Amino acid sequence: MKNVAVLGAGNVGQTMAADLALKNYRVRLYELPEFAERSLGNVLETHKIELTGSQLNFKWFRNEGVAEIDVVTTNMAEAIEGVELILISVPASGHQVFFEKMIPHLEDGQIVSLFPDNYGSLLLRRMLKDETKILVGGWTSAPYGTRMLAPGKIDCMVRAYRLRGDTLPSKDWTEFLRAHEDLPFFIPTKLEQADTVIAVGLENPNPIVHVPGSILNVGAMEVSQTEDVLGVGKGEWSLYKHGMSPAVVRVIEAYYNELCDIANSIGIKLLKYSKEQFYHKHTIMHESFLAPFYEASPIMGIKGPLSIEDRYFTEDIPVGTVMAWRLAKKFGVKTPLIESLIHLGSVICGRDFFEKGRTLEELGIVNLDAKDLVRYLKGS
Repeated sequence: MKNVAVLGAGNVGQTMAADLALKNYRVRLYELPEFAERSLGNVLETHKIELTGSQLNFKWFRNEGVAEIDVVTTNMAEAIEGVELILISVPASGHQVFFEKMIPHLEDGQIVSLFPDNYGSLLLRRMLKDETKILVGGWTSAPYGTRMLAPGKIDCMVRAYRLRGDTLPSKDWTEFLRAHEDLPFFIPTKLEQADTVIAVGLENPNPIVHVPGSILNVGAMEVSQTEDVLGVGKGEWSLYKHGMSPAVVRVIEAYYNELCDIANSIGIKLLKYSKEQFYHKHTIMHESFLAPFYEASPIMGIKGPLSIEDRYFTEDIPVGTVMAWRLAKKFGVKTPLIESLIHLGSVICGRDFFEKGRTLEELGIVNLDAKDLVRYLKGS
């Protein structure tokens, strides 16, 4: 009967809240006031979320039904005061505002966990200024392939097969992991420690797959919103299903190789993939969302991106890709492909992602050389 707060009431946040409540956790679900009516709808009054879907995983774990959430609120103090574990699942663009609202109410000993981290643990540590003694860490991805059919009705297609994470500093990992191991969404999932939260950010598969895939398929994606394209029905575009050609995957593999060069320049290691893993039907995303009897991951059924305002463009470029580029510049690594993708994305989306992306100053690491950065990340 652990008290858990879930901050953010989108696809993953509502899935988490229902998943936990159905296993008798006391759950408090928070959303920003300006988004609550749109994302939560009647859940604000009923406190009920229906969890459905195939939930494919190798342990055949299934958790479904109508969950009753203890607290559904737009009041941050009500959401987190007295809870042991705070789970945050919001776009990286929302980290700052969520942290600003959360920090005044944090209590010593609480644990904050980010899904995905997207360098948010670094931002939170800088904003905290060591005034509150908490554990902070994050993960490479969300624990589900899931979609909201309507506020309060969730279709969870697959549970994560493998997730990697770390804490800031890394020396807190064992205690951090212990607080997560009995959570229902981790029952079928292999949990692994990455080599610092910088590695967690660089290994996040979303920018690696989404950015090259979305940019190289933008024409077909846009046309598919108004008419059938190459057998894809109007509004039915799926990057995972329709956009993963061998040529696109060659770009994804080259992108990841540049990320590995960046990590090596810092003195950290990234997860190694074989060529076969890249050229699987679902590329390296398959490694996180592998499911029984499926040659390709079930998340291939997820539609999107459906516009250039989708998070595949507006989050994965300015956060994941731009941060990699900034780290490359700082440590003298040439990343022509990553830089080209940012330029192309900026033209496609009509904004300068080099200017809008997350910065090293925001994360508090701009003045650290490689040795000092690793020392700060690991806490040694």
